Amino acid sequence: MKNLRNNLKPALTIICCLGLTLLINSCKGDDIPTNCGCDSETITTILESANLVGEMYYKTQSNDPMDTYYNNQFWIVYTEENCVNCVHSLIVCNEEIMTNQFENIKQTGEVVDVKFSGLLKEICEKTFAPADYTYERITLTSIERK
Repeated sequence: MKNLRNNLKPALTIICCLGLTLLINSCKGDDIPTNCGCDSETITTILESANLVGEMYYKTQSNDPMDTYYNNQFWIVYTEENCVNCVHSLIVCNEEIMTNQFENIKQTGEVVDVKFSGLLKEICEKTFAPADYTYERITLTSIERK
């Protein structure tokens, strides 16, 4: 019996060390979700026939030095027609689709009305907001100034 216990001690020690190593390596809190961002799968499609109109602007940090949330990118914000509290903020993935008519917005800070359609993607950096506010990435399929 004493020999059996002496033989099991090294095996149990190895098993405990392996288990602890696996536990520590699987608990990384700073991992970025893999199913988010511009290259992730589409969660919703906004069709051109939906005729959605939103306000587009170029977001920078200049208005609020503490705000670092998705700066230096074009944003489109629209409110649902029958729900004044339902505000959707879309951060544009493919700025190259926009023509020169939108380039001056970067310098002027102008807000323009746009009709748009596109593919919505999950955002990687979540933010705290009321339940009827959404934040997503959008790959535009069409955009025009209204």
